[in-house]
Parts: sequence; C-alpha cells; structure tokens
Amino acid sequence: MSLNESANEYKLKPLSVEKLLRPKSIAIVGVSSTPGSPGSSVLSNLELFQYDGDIHLVSRNRREVNGRPCVPNIDDLPKGVDAVVLCVPQTAVVESVRACARREAGAVVIFAAGFAEAGEEGRAAQQQIVEIARESGMLVAGPNCMGLTNFVDRVPLTFAPGLKLSPIGEKPGLSVLTQSGGMMSALRETSQSRGISLTHAISTGNEAGVGIEDYLAYLIDDEKTRVVAMYVEHIRRPQLFLKLAAQAREKGKSIVLLHPGRSEASREAAQSHTGSLAGDYSVIKTLLEHEHVIMVQTMEELVDVSWFLVSFPNAPEKGAAILTDSGAFKGLALDFSQDVGLELPVMSEATREAIEHILPEFTVATNPVDITAQALTDPNLYTASAEALLKDPAIGSLLITVLPGSPKVGLAKGRAALPAISKSEKPVAFSLMGEGAPISDELVAEMREHGIPLFRSPERAIRALAIITKYGRALAKSKHNRQQPAEVKPIPLPGKGVLPEYMGKKYLSDIGIPTPAGELAREVEDAVGIAQRIGYPVVLKIQSSELAHKSDIGGVIVGISNDSDMREAWTRLHSNVQHARPDVVPDGVLVEKMGDKGIEMVVGARRDPEWGPIVMVGLGGIYIEILKDVCFLPPNLGEDAIAEKILTLQTAALLRGARGAEPADVKALAKVVSLVGGFMNANPKISEIDINPLIVFPEGKGVLALDALVVVSES
Repeated sequence: MSLNESANEYKLKPLSVEKLLRPKSIAIVGVSSTPGSPGSSVLSNLELFQYDGDIHLVSRNRREVNGRPCVPNIDDLPKGVDAVVLCVPQTAVVESVRACARREAGAVVIFAAGFAEAGEEGRAAQQQIVEIARESGMLVAGPNCMGLTNFVDRVPLTFAPGLKLSPIGEKPGLSVLTQSGGMMSALRETSQSRGISLTHAISTGNEAGVGIEDYLAYLIDDEKTRVVAMYVEHIRRPQLFLKLAAQAREKGKSIVLLHPGRSEASREAAQSHTGSLAGDYSVIKTLLEHEHVIMVQTMEELVDVSWFLVSFPNAPEKGAAILTDSGAFKGLALDFSQDVGLELPVMSEATREAIEHILPEFTVATNPVDITAQALTDPNLYTASAEALLKDPAIGSLLITVLPGSPKVGLAKGRAALPAISKSEKPVAFSLMGEGAPISDELVAEMREHGIPLFRSPERAIRALAIITKYGRALAKSKHNRQQPAEVKPIPLPGKGVLPEYMGKKYLSDIGIPTPAGELAREVEDAVGIAQRIGYPVVLKIQSSELAHKSDIGGVIVGISNDSDMREAWTRLHSNVQHARPDVVPDGVLVEKMGDKGIEMVVGARRDPEWGPIVMVGLGGIYIEILKDVCFLPPNLGEDAIAEKILTLQTAALLRGARGAEPADVKALAKVVSLVGGFMNANPKISEIDINPLIVFPEGKGVLALDALVVVSES
C-alpha cells in the first residue's frame, strides 16, 4: 500500500517498510568527516555493520569522505535509491524531501527536530512533508527521530553513538520500537548489556509518514522477532494497533508496552514531546490488555518482562517458587510477592518430602524455600531443590535468589544451580542480592550462555514474574472463554445531545435492562392516575434534555405515598425547577414506582473518539465520586468474563454477601454490562451511557436501573 491511498485505508492497513528496514541502496545527505556529526556517525555505523548495499554520499563542500565519492546535490543522486538519510538542518528539510521525491527515492529518514512538536510553524512544515510523501508515494521516517537499526540484516540508519552489533541467535529475539529516539537508545543499550538477542531498534519520532503501527506489522511477521518492547506516547491508528495486537497473539508473539499518560501532567507533557495528544490511559489499557498487550509502568519492567519472554516464550499460568539461602529474604519475598500479585503456590507433598530429605533437620520446606547457610558446604542443595521445584506441576516458574558473598562464592552458587535451571522450559531466573556487591564476570557469561536472566534485584525479578504470570493466565483464559457478547440491534436515535431520562430508559428497557414501572405525565391529574395504576409510593422526576442533573435543582421528589402528597409534590417540583432554571420548558414529569433497596452500582459507557466504546462498572450512587471503585471493560465481553472482572472490585465483598447479607445477583449485573456494551457497538451515534444507580438485588432477584443518562452525537 502507498501513502497516497485513502486516509481511511491508511488508518486500517499498515504500510510496507521494507525499503527502510531492508534497503538495497542508501544515500546520506549532509555527510561529513567530522567525528560525531550525524552524517559521519551514520556512515561509520554502516561501515561497522558492513552494510553490503550501495552507499551514496551528498556533500556540498567535500568531494569524498572515508574514500567514498560525494555528489554536491540530491538531484545528482541516481534515481530510485531505497532510503535517503537527511542529516541537514530543520530549515533545509522540506526542500530536501522535495528533491528526494524528484529522484524517486523509496524512503527518507529525517533526524531534524523543530516540526509538529515545536508549534504552529513547525506543524505547517511537517504538513508539507506529509503532502510531498503522499503525492510521491515515498515513505518518511521521522522527523524528530534517531532512525532505526535492523541488526538481522545489518542495516543501521541511525546516528546513535556507541552502536554495537547484536549477535543473532537461532531463537527469535527482541525488537525495540519507540517514538522517542533517546528511549530507543536507552532500551537498546540496556538490552544488549543483559545479553538479550536484539533484532531491531527503531524510533519513529513525529511519524509524519511511517507510524509505529507500520513497523509493528513488519515485526509481527519477522521470524527473528519473538517479543516487541515498545515505548509509545500516542497510538495514532488505534483500530489498526488492536488488529495487529490480535495478530501477534495468534502468532505466539508478545508485545510489551510502556505508555505514559496515567497522570494529567504526563498527558500535557506529551504534547511538547511528539506534537500529539495522549489518549485516555484507562481506555487504552483496557482495550489493549483485552488483546493481551502487556502494559508495564516502568522502564525496568519493560526490559525485565521482555527478557523473560525472549528467554521463555511460554508464559506461566501457575505461580512461582522462590529458592533462597537467606531466611531474612524469605519473609521479605512473601510480603513483596503479595504486594505485586505473584502467587507462591503450596508445593506438593512429594516435592516437600524430596526437599526436606536433603535439608537440615531443623528446617521445613515451604514456599519460599530457605535452604539455609548449609548450602555453603553442600552446593547440591541448590541443584536438588531447584530440580524438585521445577518438576512440581503446581509451580509455573522459579526464582533462585542468593547472598552473593565474594565473586568466587557467587560463581559457585550459580554453577550449582545451572544443572537444574539451564534445561528448564519453565521461566527461571537467578538473582544475587546486594546490588553493589561485586560479582564474577564468569557468572554473567555462563548465565548468558544458557539464556538465564540474571538479576541484581530479586524484587525486580518477582515483579516481572508477576506480570508474565498474569499474562500467561489471561492467554489461557482467552482460549477457553468462547462466550459470545450480547447482540443488540441498531435503532433510530433522535437528534443529538442528552436524551431526557424517560426516553433513555425506554431504549434501555427495549434491549432488556429492567427499569421501574412508570410513565410520563404532563398534568397533575395524569400523574395521580399513573401513580394509582403502578401503585404508591412513587417518585417524581422533572424531564428535559437540558436537565441532566435533576436532583441538584430540586427536580426529584421521592417517597410520595398518596394522591394528596402527589398534588403537593407536583406543585413543589415545578416551583423548584422554575426558580432554578426559568429558561427551561420541561417535557413533563416522569412518575415511577419507588424501587426496593439493594446495592447501588453504576454501569456506564463512553465512546472514545479514537479507540471507540468502553464500558465501566463499579460501586455507584453517591460513592462513585468518593471511592472511585470502578473497573473498565471492552464492549464485547461475555457475561462470565464480566462477572469475573466485577468481583475484582475493592468492594466486591458487598456483592459476595458481607456480614451475613445475601450474595448479590452478580449474574444479572453482568448481563446489564454486556447489554450496554452491545448497545454501544450497535449504535455508533451513542457517545455516552450512565446508569446510576443500578440497584442490584439478592441472587436470583435481578437488578433495576433507577436513573439513566444517554447522550447521542451527530455521527
């Protein structure tokens, strides 16, 4: 697909990036012999990697660099160079891109900053680049990027200093994909320092042409890539990204994503860094995790989790065992594992007996297993204990964390563990406590040789194991959970804006959500008649699309128990509204049967302009603003999965039946959530739904939507 295809197609189909990642010819514009200059660094990196394609150089003031001839202008280049690297100032970029288009270049890489991230003038210049690229079908990497490196095919289109070759093993490795050039370099260097097989390191910058999604599509198809570690500030084509995430899962590949934007300050900072607005983090996290993208919160987690998944492709479904020679760490490990959500399973009786058989008599084998200082004189304790734990079907992974002692002692402990862990298909890691203590280079080399992650912080290893275990369980559940989401038909919707409650409730009732018995009244005697038919006590609610929050102005009166009270309440209701909002002409008054008491929950949904609909459920009523105990869900979950998610709320104990109360009807609540999601999917004009409170009655007795807000958009 070329860049001059329709915008909609661009949003949903990735561009081919072959000419950037596997170019047969490269030109460097603005090359220099000055060490450390961008042009010189790109050329040096190409020579270091022994790039075997054609290299063309453009320099206004030099006839040759490093023994290679230069031409003075881009127009002097041969036609059809695959990738042109622009090492020119910001002011020269647009004309250089235009010249590359004249020479029918396949792609350009733009390092210069000062475009969309820098204000109106920069945005205008970047838009010119976009238009040139679309007209010519030329790919654009950047601007404001550090370029990219394909270690597999030895293509470094980057000025990054200190670039090193990365050994490519037989097993698929890690690709780093970021919008930030600095973050790309940091992740590349960290990964290489750990001995992780690195296949690609790519920065996308402002994405005037080629975006993060285009590279991701390539990496998902790349047989040498097993894991993609990403730092992304703005996903510009969300639906394509979600589609690619699903493809990655189907191919057995993992995406680990660090995405800033959890705080308001972070979202504001993103505007000045990449010229883009960050999306709503809760929406992004919910929808991406549904497609099994692993969302992490720190750079450490990004590397640590990727390291485990490169080393051990099969993420564990079951919890971890921890083996240590420190009794003090055993207690710490129990606390920290609980904090990060890592289950430490009870080992089988056979495993316990096997370990206790070799331990000192005064010890008891429980997880974590403390093999005590006895291991100093009997290194076999590491081997035998690790072997027993890894054989246990209740154990999904193993962390061995030891006191390092001297480098020689630490090496001996590592070598004692290797016979057991080097052949493990379950995730394993070796950790030496005391980050400043010296360790043997031989230990580092031997762990690296056997593909065993080596940590200096056991807490980091535990946190990473918690993340990959959660990921493994989610993958397993998705294979078994085939329940279909609710199917709701599209309906004609009136106008736009907030629908009056009576109208919104009618739509919700039509799709199967229970609402109180009631009718709209325009005269007081109509209200009396309605109350007599449905039965007292009743509630009165003023109805108008301009009065979304009726209670704030006295527009709701509850507990009306007879005809006389009804007439008095009718007068008082209209007086309240007239006093507060004399400009509003109500549609009428909703007369509803008073509902029984139950647990007040909230079910809502909103349509993100980029990501589409997302559903929310949580504790409702007055508590939603105070406790904010809610969770977000994609709109296409089955009821069982929804019910499971509901029971992760902090206040789930109320639903289970706290202090002798009957359990609540979680099944009926989950059905409402599913129906709301289906309603949003079927009706793109609905931008927001809010049912608060939704009363949840005891198990088997259902739910009742006491109040509802539905907002309709133009399109």
